[in-house]
Amino acid sequence: MINSEKIEEWLKEAEERPASMGVILQYLANRVRDLTGRNEELRADNIALRTEKKVEEYEQRIVNLEYQLQILRRQVGGELPVNFSAAAPAASDALSFIAYDARGRLLRVAADPAALIEDGVLARLAHAPAPGEGAPRLLVLPSSEELLFVFSSGRIATQAVAAIASADPPDWEQAAAPHETRGAETLACVAPVSRLAMAEMILQASRRGFVKKLMTSLMPSVMNKHYIGTGATIQGDRTHTLALAGKEDRLVLVSREGFLLCLDVRDLPFSVEEAFRLSRTDLLAAGFVCAPGRSIAAMTQLGKLIHWTEDRLEWVHAVKSRGQALFSAQRRERGTRVVGAAAVRPEDWSAALHADGRLTVHAVRRLLDTGAIPVSGELVDFAAFALPGKK
Repeated sequence: MINSEKIEEWLKEAEERPASMGVILQYLANRVRDLTGRNEELRADNIALRTEKKVEEYEQRIVNLEYQLQILRRQVGGELPVNFSAAAPAASDALSFIAYDARGRLLRVAADPAALIEDGVLARLAHAPAPGEGAPRLLVLPSSEELLFVFSSGRIATQAVAAIASADPPDWEQAAAPHETRGAETLACVAPVSRLAMAEMILQASRRGFVKKLMTSLMPSVMNKHYIGTGATIQGDRTHTLALAGKEDRLVLVSREGFLLCLDVRDLPFSVEEAFRLSRTDLLAAGFVCAPGRSIAAMTQLGKLIHWTEDRLEWVHAVKSRGQALFSAQRRERGTRVVGAAAVRPEDWSAALHADGRLTVHAVRRLLDTGAIPVSGELVDFAAFALPGKK
């Protein structure tokens, strides 16, 4: 900082040693140049404020913060508690079983958590698509959740679960598309994002095993542009999984041909890179964040459970890995495929979508004991969930 005392010191220095005048002038010239540049920046900011560009930016930030507060309040049914991170959803909150497909069609079945019956049929989806590329995917979550729709083009849209009408009876021919696809794009995935305000990272994994992470601080810009990116770099690939995570969390990827890869979130790239080295015929079957104390439950199309305890998981710190094989090469050659997987605790529940349209629910503790889900044909998808009110 230049003050009067400093100036007096320089003048005295110039009188006593005239040769130092050049150095002093050079310093003053540099300082004037810096101040001029800063002054131009301030002038530009003032002009931006006068033209309402900055005002619009601040207003948009306020809108984004209000949106996050709204979905947080929805989780606790009113005012936010002092320590929200320790708060669980209201125990009375209903569950929503959501099935959706690549065409953007979605069916929601609401259920009372207290009325769930082990190995019971919750609903039957009429005119269900056959297993394969067009088969629907299954999502189970509290009805207070907020959904993020991710399309193959990278476009995104949001929707509150409660704003989606519960189908009665659930019929695929009558299924509505809350957000219609545009042009050649397809619906890549639907993910719950109500806890976005408490997450540090957003993880994106593609069907071909490519991953990237995004700081949640960038989400206001993503939401404003309605675009998060395709999450893919090769033709025909698209996002399969989007998940919220903390810096200390771990991402688990499971492929259809029965390979499992566990990655530390801190090792994931910020740009799209191949993490899961899959064969040409293999695709991602499931991706999720795994917290300590949970094991992995993977389900085959024939209803057979593959259970891996936490001590068997190998956490990889380098991308482009083949991962661990969940079952033998002989079973793979005979056509065994994984339809879904999840991180589970014994007190959790699970749901299975059958090729004949049946939607069944199963207690994880019983599933771990029996090792199978009764099926009459094949399973289309499998998901696990905690009952509302359970932390």
